[in-house]
Amino acid sequence: MDSSSCKYETLALNLQALIENNHFAAGYKLPSIRKLSEQWHYSIDTVQKALNLLEDRGYVQPVAKSGYYVQARSMQIPIACTQAPDSIVLEPPVNLEVADQIAILLKSSVREGVAPLGVAFPAHELLPIATLRRSYATVNRTRPDLLTLGSHVEPNQPELVQQLQQRFELMGMKLKRDELVITDGCTEALSLALQSVAKYNDIVAVESPGYYLLLQMIESLGLRALEIPSSPEQGMSLEALEIAVKQTRIAACIVCPTASNPMGSVMPDVKRKKLLELAEKYDFPIVEDNVYADLYFERFRPRPLKAGKQSDRVLMCGSFSKSLSPSLRIGYVAGGKYAAKVLSKKRILSGSTNPITQVAVAHYLAKGSFERHLRTLRQQFETQVRTIGNLVLKHFPQGTRISEPKGGFVLWVELPGDIDTAALFNKAIARKVAYMPGSVFSASGLYKNCLRLNCGHPVTDDTAVAIAKLGALFDASIFA
Repeated sequence: MDSSSCKYETLALNLQALIENNHFAAGYKLPSIRKLSEQWHYSIDTVQKALNLLEDRGYVQPVAKSGYYVQARSMQIPIACTQAPDSIVLEPPVNLEVADQIAILLKSSVREGVAPLGVAFPAHELLPIATLRRSYATVNRTRPDLLTLGSHVEPNQPELVQQLQQRFELMGMKLKRDELVITDGCTEALSLALQSVAKYNDIVAVESPGYYLLLQMIESLGLRALEIPSSPEQGMSLEALEIAVKQTRIAACIVCPTASNPMGSVMPDVKRKKLLELAEKYDFPIVEDNVYADLYFERFRPRPLKAGKQSDRVLMCGSFSKSLSPSLRIGYVAGGKYAAKVLSKKRILSGSTNPITQVAVAHYLAKGSFERHLRTLRQQFETQVRTIGNLVLKHFPQGTRISEPKGGFVLWVELPGDIDTAALFNKAIARKVAYMPGSVFSASGLYKNCLRLNCGHPVTDDTAVAIAKLGALFDASIFA
């Protein structure tokens, strides 16, 4: 997590994730040290140190004059490969109650009096609620016709599409009107995008750790998640992705290149270009999760994948839930060559997204205050993330590591030892503190010693007390 971590530790973690996801099955011979050096762009010495570390952890075993082999490990994995990487087979999920478990986590996290460190929503006082109300009032007064529209005729209101076109053009994307589909939030946008590029039993590459509701969505659609290790510094490992796509056909790659959830990483421009080149080379579409893209911390906005040369194979999805209001349920898909499929599925599945809200959001955007609001919001979120990160390092057990988010308002925390944050969740709730356990951010149950904290609320003395309570709970678990 720490940017000062040794390169060989980073490589070891990436290889470890591939082994745990069974990209490299038990008994599989790893590529030679020289080959790994070429594939991952590390020195031979760094590769050797990484393999030594994996040997110490029990993941690989050296065989004299032959190389390194993956050791058999006793693991229960919801989604697992059962054969060597050149013939990958993913089994259906074993644990069918994950959705119910997450529902319980979410419900517990929003109980009255519980510190709001669990669900990733911003505090309402940071959002322009009063201005939005005035926009609704104006639309209700001037557009009574919106109450009489057919629900399955036209999902888009032209006023909102025009405002989106203007915003995206400033980001280097000149999108046609018929390429945009307005949706019921980003969740529906991602679902429509997936349904437009993948069919039952297809494999979809995802970031690991990755957003838990996205993993649930993939399962509910009858698709199979292929976890690709990601880092807090640069996002998805494109080296690991290329190894995976060489071994198995994927229907799509879903990635959140700007302010990813849960780590807050921002993929560098050079890697964005490389990802688009991989999509072109291996012929797969990219579903770009753009939901946190307005909340970058650096001076300049990262360039969306959709603004690249291969934009036609990118389905960009986003919403206003993190920047205006979670209750709006206004999202979008810029579908590229898949736009007609997205529109068709939207009409069939849910019809038009609330036209009054669409026009109200368009009215708000037309007033010209959105960018000013975003500048203030980004500064506030960055302060909150940094402050909570410092509190975590102060109160959590020695050896705790945190991500250093470059955007958004969530913080990823890695605890030392064998702590299981899911097993401790109810004890945290009893202490009036919420968080999201790390294991829900993996289709295969990884990251049990990790957790995600919501930093979307201003930090108060109560926040500091809540973090201290969590630290004491985790400390006691280590020495229990």
